[in-house]
Amino acid sequence: VVLPQLINGEHMKSISKISSIILLFAAITTSTFAQGIPEEGSLGIRSTIGGQTAIELPYQLNEQLSIAPSISLVGVENTSTTIGFGILPRYYTSTNNALSTYFMGNLGFNNTSFDTGGSATFFVLGAGYGAEYFFGSNFSISADAGLTANMGGDITNTIRTGARVSASVYF
Repeated sequence: VVLPQLINGEHMKSISKISSIILLFAAITTSTFAQGIPEEGSLGIRSTIGGQTAIELPYQLNEQLSIAPSISLVGVENTSTTIGFGILPRYYTSTNNALSTYFMGNLGFNNTSFDTGGSATFFVLGAGYGAEYFFGSNFSISADAGLTANMGGDITNTIRTGARVSASVYF
């Protein structure tokens, strides 16, 4: 009952003006500090957010192409352990904004050792599309989705869909 008496028309106008100024300031500072693709020769480290299974080391070859060697290790208790190595290139299709889109690839292999004995090695081939937002010249968040095919070994060949959100720090 007291709240409507405290917030009258004049207070609402003040709150509205302050909110508008804060939003305008946030938009200006975000666009001022936002960066584009890291400089040629930049090296970084990238990891998936939530459910980390791989570490990548992205290297910016030029303004449109980066390549990231990766290593992954996944253990399922009392079942199996998988270790994988791969190369994940990214071809940036837009490079003049803080938000850059890219096509990505995945080429590598995984070896799964089963706790009951035996192992399976298979090749991984994948492609996808994503976007990366650069908060500054040293930090970005990316999200991508794609298809991955596992081929060879003693396991059933599979084609999977996948999506992930990653964070990168560049040096």
